[in-house]
Amino acid sequence: MKLIGFYQEMDSGYSVSWGGPVPAPETGAGKYLVPDVVDYLKSGYPILDVMELTTDVVGGAFRVPGGSSALTDGEFVWREDLASYVERYHIDLPLDFLEAARRHEFRIPSVGYEVLLSISSEVSEVLGFQPKP
Repeated sequence: MKLIGFYQEMDSGYSVSWGGPVPAPETGAGKYLVPDVVDYLKSGYPILDVMELTTDVVGGAFRVPGGSSALTDGEFVWREDLASYVERYHIDLPLDFLEAARRHEFRIPSVGYEVLLSISSEVSEVLGFQPKP
């Protein structure tokens, strides 16, 4: 499991290795087809739902219901609002993520329930969410 798009401006508790600062607008321009990547990001399996409204930390141009909820393709995990940053700002994304999305022809691969459950538990723990006893 690799976390991407958990940028420091979104939460001071996020590790630099999960995304660091939000990439500057247009740093991803020409590296990927925006509609393909946006569709891929929006189609991930939901593994952690957070009830909140997030606001664009770059320019305040959009809000995303449940924006800090987490999605996965079985290999990478990202926030719900990452698709909005890609769509609006064409930000740079990790090369290994883009290669995986291309390899899957921008369609989320089939991932088994047990794998999704394991990823969900790991993400919940990493992000500091604790189950109630």
